Amino acid sequence: MLEDRRSRVAWLAAVVVPIVVVGVGSVVRPELFYDRFFWKYFFGPVVADFQGTRLTRNGVTVSPGYTVVSSGVYAYYLLLAVIGGAEFLDRLEVGESPGFFFALVPYGLLGGAARVVEDAGALSEPFAYFFISPVIYFTIFFFAVAFFLVGVRAERDGVVDGYEKVVAGAGTAAFVAIAAYLVYFGVTETDLTVWIPTAVVGASTVVFAAIWFPLGSLLPEINRGTGAMGAVLLWAHLTDAFSTVVGVEYLGYSEKQPIVDTVITVTGTTYSFVVVKSAIVLLILYAFDEMFFEEFDRLPYLLLVAVLAVGLGPGTRNTLRMTLGI
Repeated sequence: MLEDRRSRVAWLAAVVVPIVVVGVGSVVRPELFYDRFFWKYFFGPVVADFQGTRLTRNGVTVSPGYTVVSSGVYAYYLLLAVIGGAEFLDRLEVGESPGFFFALVPYGLLGGAARVVEDAGALSEPFAYFFISPVIYFTIFFFAVAFFLVGVRAERDGVVDGYEKVVAGAGTAAFVAIAAYLVYFGVTETDLTVWIPTAVVGASTVVFAAIWFPLGSLLPEINRGTGAMGAVLLWAHLTDAFSTVVGVEYLGYSEKQPIVDTVITVTGTTYSFVVVKSAIVLLILYAFDEMFFEEFDRLPYLLLVAVLAVGLGPGTRNTLRMTLGI
C-alpha cells in the first residue's frame, strides 16, 4: 500500500496533521477547538457515557453515544489504520491467509465483553475511559498487536508452528476470563435473563442459515472470494442486528448510533436494520472476489477484520449487557 517514501509521508501527515491542528487550536482557541469540537464530539460523549447522563461544559451539552461528525472522523481514522496495518503486515510478511482473520475473531468477542465490564460499573475513571466506545477499539487493537508480535517472534524462533495460535489463544483466554467474571457478576449482583442471548443467537443463526445456504446454490459468486470468512461476517452482523431488535423493540433500550437510529426511525421498525445489515454484508462479500485477494494480498484480510469488529463487538456487548440487565 505505502510503497514509497512519499506515500508513507502522506499517510503520516493524514494521521498527525488533524490531531496537531486540534491540539494547538485547543491551546490557542480552547472555546472553539476544545469545547465546541473535541469535547462536543469526542471526549465529552465518553465522559457522559461513563457517568450515564448528559453533561455541560462552557455552554456545550453532550450526550452519551455517537454523532454524525464523530462517526465520520472515526471512519476516517479506521481507514487510515487499515492502510497502516497493511503496511505493517507487509513488512512482517504475514497476514496473507484466512488464518490471520480467524485468529482475530476472538477479539471481537473480547471487545464486546470488556465493554460490558465498564457497563457493570466495575471500573473507575479515568481507567474506565479505555473501555468505552470508541476508545475501546484502540485498547483491544494494542492488546492484539502485542500478542501478534509475540506470536510472530515465537513462530520465527520455532516455539510454535503458527503465530495465529498465539494470537487466537490470547484473545480466547482473555474473553473466557472476562465472560466468567460477568457470569459471576450476573449471579451475585443481578438477575441473568437467559432468554435474551437465546433469542439473539437463535434468530441470528436461523436467518443466517436462511440466507447463507441458498446463496451457495443460487449466487455462489457472492462468496467465492471470502469463503468461510464470509459466513462468520454475516453471522456476526446478524447478531448485532438482532441484539438491536431485542433491545430497542422489546426492552426499551435506545440506539446510540445516529445512522442506525435514522434507519429505524425512517422505516418505523428495528427489523429493517436486519435487512440493511444483511444487504451491506453481502455487497461487501461480493466486492471481495478472488481477484481482489490476488491483487491486494494482505489488505483484504485486514479490511474483513475491520468489518468484523464493528459487528461482532457491538453485538456481543449488546447481548451480554441485556442479559445482565444493565
